[in-house]
Amino acid sequence: MRRTIFLVFLGTVVFCLTFFGMGLFSPVAPAVPAFARKTGLACTSCHEVWPRLNDFGQLFRDRGYRLERDRDAPVEQDGSYWPIAMRTTVGYQWTRQTEVPTDTGPVTTQTGTFGFTGLDVFAAGTLGSNLSFLIVYTPGLTQSGFQTAPSNLDSDLESAFVGIHDIGGTPWLNLRVGKHAPDLPIDEHRTISLTQGYNVYHFHPQNSTVTWEPGSNQNGIEVYGHSDLSRVRYSFSLVNENDAPIFSNSALSNPVLWGHVQGTQYLDNPLLAAVKLGAFGSVGWHATSASTLTDPITGPAPVPGTGSNHKNHFRYGGEAHLYLLSMVNPLTLSAVVWGGQDDQALLKSASGAPVGVSNATFIGGFLEGVWTITPRLSLVGRYELIHPSQGIDPALAGPATGNVKAGTAVIRHTFELTSRTEAALHLEFSRFWFDAGDGTSPVTYTGLLGLDFTL
Repeated sequence: MRRTIFLVFLGTVVFCLTFFGMGLFSPVAPAVPAFARKTGLACTSCHEVWPRLNDFGQLFRDRGYRLERDRDAPVEQDGSYWPIAMRTTVGYQWTRQTEVPTDTGPVTTQTGTFGFTGLDVFAAGTLGSNLSFLIVYTPGLTQSGFQTAPSNLDSDLESAFVGIHDIGGTPWLNLRVGKHAPDLPIDEHRTISLTQGYNVYHFHPQNSTVTWEPGSNQNGIEVYGHSDLSRVRYSFSLVNENDAPIFSNSALSNPVLWGHVQGTQYLDNPLLAAVKLGAFGSVGWHATSASTLTDPITGPAPVPGTGSNHKNHFRYGGEAHLYLLSMVNPLTLSAVVWGGQDDQALLKSASGAPVGVSNATFIGGFLEGVWTITPRLSLVGRYELIHPSQGIDPALAGPATGNVKAGTAVIRHTFELTSRTEAALHLEFSRFWFDAGDGTSPVTYTGLLGLDFTL
């Protein structure tokens, strides 16, 4: 039995080394699915490493998926072109969790499962000379997910927006209307890691009733602009607070305003090719009271559209990205500092009783390195830390309550890179640690060996 396990393990190692080694010597195939078929450009024209965009890819997106030539217009495109794509990841995932509560005390659990991550079906492109669109649909699939329980049973229209570009004849004024992703320091929807996202994008202080998460797609409008080459960019999104349990009685219920500015400076330096700096933040208004209707069985419940007595929540921070060696195959080092504050009136227990003794604040961020050795082979490392600093009654929890630490390492080899498909062998390991405030600090270890592909 041990010999069989050893041979299987050895075969897996040889398989991985062979595929990753190919990335050092394989020629780069041209084009990206859908957009590559439309533009005739190589995949590496828009991607630093699939699926992350490089500067030209960001410019292409800012322009509304246009190269600003005659071929952009839908009537000028090949009749066989259809801007539809699908993406999923299949493979094996191992998970180990500590401090799992049971009737006999905390235990450590372990699972190793085959599966897939679900399915994204998306379409993006142009509707006219200055009109673009994006639709992302995630179907509910009862067998999806690497865990024993299904991970996404509900269908969701993840994104759906129309873009209006070059308003008044200038790239400094563009508009997106619909469900969209707020402009972030690093786009989580194009993240290279698959088992661990950017936790700070979704963090809430303990007992906060705020549901706003900049990392999630939002319903609203975005006004943005950029220089001719997108080296200077700005974005402002006005949205409803996502997943709010009760909307307020106002013309714009539970509004949130998000802003992000970014600038890039290219350098004539063999070591440091470019520097990108940015600042971002949001302010939101969350209802803290509402009229109720009492059900004889379930009890009182808030009435939708009656929320009032708004209190503020804030998110803010800055970013720095260093591009070393070159802009073609860079070693990119990114640092993001992220803070937040929720009014103490927004801190409530499960029963609705106030628990805050002051405004809840936190500070966090992450350091990330992405080394694109070749357009086919990339190494990724990320460390993230979040520390809530105040807002919870000291008698209810310890000083480290709510602390989050996460680390992720990725080796990714894109072995198929054509105008019809992109496929990558993905090896990832992550560790997530959380101080629960009850004397336990659960740790989750996750390993993934998968094939990530789109067509």
